[in-house]
Order: sequence, then C-alpha cells, then structure tokens
Amino acid sequence: MAQFSGAGHEEELRSALPSESLGDLRGILWHSCADSGTLEGEPFIVLKRNVPTRTIYDVKELPPVTVAAAYSDLSDDTAEHVYGSIRRWMSRYGYRIDGPKREIYLDQMLEVQFPLQANSYEEPGPNSRHFLSRRP
Repeated sequence: MAQFSGAGHEEELRSALPSESLGDLRGILWHSCADSGTLEGEPFIVLKRNVPTRTIYDVKELPPVTVAAAYSDLSDDTAEHVYGSIRRWMSRYGYRIDGPKREIYLDQMLEVQFPLQANSYEEPGPNSRHFLSRRP
C-alpha cells in the first residue's frame, strides 16, 4: 500500500506511482475527522507490485483489524449517516475505535470501516449476533 506523505490528494499519489503498480483498491485512512475539530487523512492505493522508494510517498502495510463496516453511496449526507450508525452500534455493544477509520471506494459505493477494540474483556462469541449492515 502506498500512502502520500504530504498534504496532496489521491490524484497526486496516483500520478507519482507507475501505472502498472496500481491495484484496484483505494481509499483514505482518517487519523482525525470533523467531529474531533480537525481533519487529517492519508489517501492510499493498494499496490500490485513493488515500487521504487521515493520521498513523496511511503510504502506501508495496512494492518489487519476487526472492523465495524457499513456501506453508503458517495454523497456526504449518506456517508455521515453511516458514520453515525456505526458510532451508535459501537456504543450500544461496548466497542471503542482502535486506529484510523478507513474509507474504501468501491465503484459508486463507499465502505466505511471503524477498527474495533472491545471496552471489556468479554469478546463476542461464535454465536454473537452483533453486526451492522446497511444497503445504500
């Protein structure tokens, strides 16, 4: 996964990378969002093959995490509704966020992911019915 280290946009990242290295998956890691009073995000693109090391982007591995995820269309209003739904679900079932939120672009849809950490020592069991699903 390549991430742009400056304040640029996804297109700058895409243009800095060899086209044959670009994968299909792209998105943004949100380190802080509007509800915190600041916006700090990193656009990312999954790579199909290695790229030369440069100074305008970082090559990192996106760590595997357990997430609460929901889908929306690409409108800001729908995405905000999805963010609120995930927050309410996390609060109800005792989860906290554990890392940057992820937005992944899937054609005309947005997958919103919140990495999870349980508030208690009790992990959901194999018969747990705690899940969140929404169709756009």
